[in-house]
Amino acid sequence: MKTLTLRTAAAVSLLALACGCSSGPTAEGGKREGPLKSYAPAERKQAPAWSGETVDGKKIDLADYRGKVVVVNAWAATCGPCRLEAPGLSRVNKEMKSEGVAVVGMNVDASVSNARSFEQDKKLSYPSLYDPSGRKLLQMPKGLANPTNYPFTLFFDREGRIAASYIGPIAESKVKSIVTPLTEE
Repeated sequence: MKTLTLRTAAAVSLLALACGCSSGPTAEGGKREGPLKSYAPAERKQAPAWSGETVDGKKIDLADYRGKVVVVNAWAATCGPCRLEAPGLSRVNKEMKSEGVAVVGMNVDASVSNARSFEQDKKLSYPSLYDPSGRKLLQMPKGLANPTNYPFTLFFDREGRIAASYIGPIAESKVKSIVTPLTEE
């Protein structure tokens, strides 16, 4: 009996591992490969209409970035991985600007002072839409990312459609490898 239970548990564990690590089409369309989910141009959905203010009261509207490849990074000041990836995102914003790439943050901090300190400490070269309630992130299509776990990054093509999402901290090199083909479309 004990051997059967151990074998059953091992089989269930292997099955769960295999299902959790699979790549290929997902129920929501697109292709999930680990933390990256990408969409072919014909499968892409229009990005939500996000607008609002930064922590400093400046107006920001995602529609103003139409014609550019946009990287939207959702972050919180209390998130360690968010702190680690911010300098790389700033470099991408500066280095790829001439190629029509823009980075925009989506800040979900409840505290304006924490958010402002994060932006100043990390010397962000890009604006961040302030969304302390997370309501804007809840407008995303289901399955794209988990709007309660940060960081995650969304990639929009020049037409304002969702081209990819990346769950978890993202390296500068990974951002560039996702963005470069989008600039060539």
